[in-house]
Amino acid sequence: MNLFEKSNFNCIFSSSLDRFHSSGLSERVGTKRNRFCRETESVYALCLAHRRYLCYALGGLLPSGPRDRGASTYNCSDNLGYIRGLNGKQRQLIKKLVHICMIDGKKTRSRAIVYKTFHRLAPHGDVIKLLVNAIENVKPICGVKKVRISGITRLVPSITATTRQETLAIRWMLESAAKRRMGKKSISLDRCLYAEILEASQKMGIARKKRDDLHKLAEANRSFSHYRWW
Repeated sequence: MNLFEKSNFNCIFSSSLDRFHSSGLSERVGTKRNRFCRETESVYALCLAHRRYLCYALGGLLPSGPRDRGASTYNCSDNLGYIRGLNGKQRQLIKKLVHICMIDGKKTRSRAIVYKTFHRLAPHGDVIKLLVNAIENVKPICGVKKVRISGITRLVPSITATTRQETLAIRWMLESAAKRRMGKKSISLDRCLYAEILEASQKMGIARKKRDDLHKLAEANRSFSHYRWW
């Protein structure tokens, strides 16, 4: 229920001002009259200016920002209106994608890029399913670690932790999207990330090739696996 209806809100303040001017209080106050009038009118103007924000705040709904040039970049939360019923794991995955995409602490811009990417993926099916399939196809199961033994540095293969696999997959897809954009600055990052996720879900793309190269390197150095002590 909107407690600050426009008619009621105007009526309350206008009636209070009329009562003040019609009564003889203004004459009795003397020199303080002008100051009191100015303060009352400033409060009235301030309340009218912020009436829209008060109404939304009481209802639990914050108004959207201005629809200007930067609105398409920073007010993109509406693009996720078709995604409903996310569980905790899926929300955590989206949050991790936003955090890894973030540069210089600009979380709002990073979130806008991720939401635009999801909006582009929507015609191809379930967005969350496409993202999960892409990450599963890019996840490295094993990797190599440099170990110095008898003055010689060896590449010792090791199993990668599950959380580390997910982080590496998201990081590689973002790096591949940035590499795609390097040659063509006119293409936005969300379009490059959309293309990379779509290709990774089909077991193609730069991130998938990076994962295969790492597996081949671990396979080539499997003879040093007995040096693994961690």
